[in-house]
Amino acid sequence: MTAFLDDLLARMSLADKVGQLNHPNAEGAPSMGAGEAVLDIETRIRRGEVGLLAAGFEPERLAELQRLAVEESPHGIPLLFTMDVIHGFRTVFPLPLALACSFDPELVRRTAEVAAREAAAAGVALNWAPMLDVSRDARWGRCAESPGEAPYLGSVLARAWVEGFQQGDLAQPATVMATAKHFAGYGLAEAGRDYNAVDASPYRLHNVVLPPFKAAVEAGVGAVMVGFHDLSGIPCTAHEELLQGVLRRLWGFEGLIISDYTAILELVHHGVAADEKEAAFLAFTAGVDIDLISEAYLRHLPALVAEGRIAEAAVDAACRRVLAAKLKLGLFEPGARVPTAEAARAAILTPAHRALAREAAVRSCVLLKNDGVLPLAGEGRIALVGPLADSRANMQGTWAVAARAEDSVTVLEGLRAALGDRVRHARGCNLVDDPNVAARLDVFGPTLDPDPRPTDVMIAEAVALARDSELVVACLGEAKEHSGESATRTDLGLPGSQRRLVEALAATGKPLVLVTFSGRPLALEAEDRLASAILHAWFPGSEAGHALADLLTGAAAPTAKLAMSFPRTAGQCPIHYAEPPTGRPRDRIGIDVAGDSEVDATGARVFRKFTTASRLEGPHTPLYPFGHGLTYGAVEMGPLELSATELTGEDAVLEVAVTVRNVGNRPAEETLQLYLGDPVASRSRPVRELKEFRKVQLEPGEETRVAFRVTTAELAFWRAERLAGPERVWEPGRFVVQMGGNSSADLQMAEVRWGVWRKT
Repeated sequence: MTAFLDDLLARMSLADKVGQLNHPNAEGAPSMGAGEAVLDIETRIRRGEVGLLAAGFEPERLAELQRLAVEESPHGIPLLFTMDVIHGFRTVFPLPLALACSFDPELVRRTAEVAAREAAAAGVALNWAPMLDVSRDARWGRCAESPGEAPYLGSVLARAWVEGFQQGDLAQPATVMATAKHFAGYGLAEAGRDYNAVDASPYRLHNVVLPPFKAAVEAGVGAVMVGFHDLSGIPCTAHEELLQGVLRRLWGFEGLIISDYTAILELVHHGVAADEKEAAFLAFTAGVDIDLISEAYLRHLPALVAEGRIAEAAVDAACRRVLAAKLKLGLFEPGARVPTAEAARAAILTPAHRALAREAAVRSCVLLKNDGVLPLAGEGRIALVGPLADSRANMQGTWAVAARAEDSVTVLEGLRAALGDRVRHARGCNLVDDPNVAARLDVFGPTLDPDPRPTDVMIAEAVALARDSELVVACLGEAKEHSGESATRTDLGLPGSQRRLVEALAATGKPLVLVTFSGRPLALEAEDRLASAILHAWFPGSEAGHALADLLTGAAAPTAKLAMSFPRTAGQCPIHYAEPPTGRPRDRIGIDVAGDSEVDATGARVFRKFTTASRLEGPHTPLYPFGHGLTYGAVEMGPLELSATELTGEDAVLEVAVTVRNVGNRPAEETLQLYLGDPVASRSRPVRELKEFRKVQLEPGEETRVAFRVTTAELAFWRAERLAGPERVWEPGRFVVQMGGNSSADLQMAEVRWGVWRKT
């Protein structure tokens, strides 16, 4: 490889090298409206001014553009075609946040492998996924693309996504190079407002934000995309300490560093560059290899080299990384990765791919509440209502750019296939009532399909159907574009008239099952009081209807756990399970208020003056915490078993075990969750942190003992005064071991003491 790259670079002019760093937007390709399209991309390719290009064309068009690069550009360097393949290509899997709820890295890896196979057949070589931003604010629309709120879960899934996309050998034709994004801290945007500023300490970055990215780098991810936002005053696109200090030097990353869409030009908008030329200088010297869309490098890097502000050797190094990526992908081999319409058709939506989509959807839906009404009884009429009951396009969710609405199975289709004419349908209301909001949600094409009838008429029709049925299933929630990029919400309740519909249906007295759809946690406190059961489906993908029918009828049991806490109200955001103890925790200080009778399930007052339990309108806790998720089985957990309560030394190992037993009459699966707390440390540590999880399948009556190994690696944390100078330490003292299967708020606890202060 080295000799090939040395020879090629020696023959390239400075302009040729800069051209390899340029990813323009070609006319006709998908656009976000932020950058101008190149009208005559063919001429640019012939001149060697294009290194990468979006694969938003039919295979024949991509093949022709690649032919121009290989046969008519100065050095015959092939193009690298890119695309957002976030949760599937034509076969759409559940949203990444939904997949995270499966707590199943092997399932995630398999979905990524299928996505890579389909995308590669259509010409894609570089995938703008996975998105690894730890997300703790449900107002932020891009939490839909994330692995949720827990750094450990995000790290486990980061490896799975990278392994699935790249499969260990990018020379294989059914692979795509993965891109870890958005580096770093984008999920902490102030007020959950997209593109907004982030102010985060090195301590928080290394302990919360960076672990999934580090895991991706260790798994061999080929590229890293830089975040749009500024990080404590420095835009990530110009953040030399972040890109060079952490990513390159501290972690040893040798792959591609890529700007986000027009982000180099946006350094002018950030106010750190006076003009586009200065923006190009800042981004390049910070470590950004590839300019996505803005073409600032193409226009200004040659002049910056001529002025001596940038060394040509630095351009050589960036160009070498691009060429090395193309070499790893096998693009220099004659005829490699040239797509054809026939190959693309043969690879997509195969029966095996659809079967996996159905399995993934089943394993990603979270049963939030069940008063015993689910699974559905074997007889009786069912009223299926709600604006998402017969919606096709919305089942695929946000960021499914290659998907087609006609590929999806609706809930109505799935339930009727399973239950026949027992299922009767009424719309009930529209997704939204405000025409301005409707226009915003239809920005990428019509998906709402509004009913022109008055809302009162539609609700009355649904109520009449409910009264003439034994049970009601209501499919409610967001439209697919309620979440995703540039989709911030300040009200996390059901949109439009949907809550009115729920209230009217509940008033009939019939058992009410809610199937809720969204790309983010919703605030469902009122619905929780009114419904008999709530199954949160996120956006399940191509096989939505069949998967939901499996779960509702009991052909499959829900097993997923929340990867992100559900608040009671948007005013609680950001909210997460791993909060610090604070100086005024509820259980150690404060006073009760005379005349306040509101208590929680344990009998404790939900409000306590002068503590963090100071939300005047009700409990300060999440409605459904991280790790929560019910099933149809019945699993009992025995007492927590520790191999020791006092340990010394860096090499000591603690075994934490529990015996679980299926006491129900059907097979059951439980996700055991191990958390650790460090009550006294040199930094205020979270009250609990997820450290490991294990899925257990049990037949009726079966019992098994599950053991976890805890070492000082699990006790350690990052003490970081500087971003590029973190110190990994574990400290002696008392630790709290916590385990459970119901949620992060329902755990058995035990204490151990671990001695000898050592750095790891």
